[in-house]
Amino acid sequence: MTTQEIHPDVPRRAHEAIVWIDHDRAVIVSPELDATESVQTVVRAAGESPATFEARAVDVVIDDARVIVTGPAFARTSFERAFVAVTHRPDRLVEVEPHLA
Repeated sequence: MTTQEIHPDVPRRAHEAIVWIDHDRAVIVSPELDATESVQTVVRAAGESPATFEARAVDVVIDDARVIVTGPAFARTSFERAFVAVTHRPDRLVEVEPHLA
C-alpha cells in the first residue's frame, strides 16, 4: 500500500473513489458516468459487526480502479484489510493520513 498526499489542485482520475471511514460511518465520494460525483454515506447499524459494516463500504467502491482511504488509523487499516480480502488488489489502495492543524 502506498501513502500519497493528495492536493486539491491535482485532478482526480476517472474511476477513483475517496473513502473517509471511522468506526461508525463511511463517507464515499465516487465518480459518475456523467463526470459528476456522488456522495454516499454508509452508516453502521446498531448491533452490526465491524466486518459486515466494512463489507458494505467495500461493496460501494469495489469497481473503482483506485481507492483513496482516509480517517482514523484503526478504521483505515481495518477497511483496507477488508478491501484486500475481497478484491485481492492492495495496489488499488492509496492511504492518506489525516493532518491535524
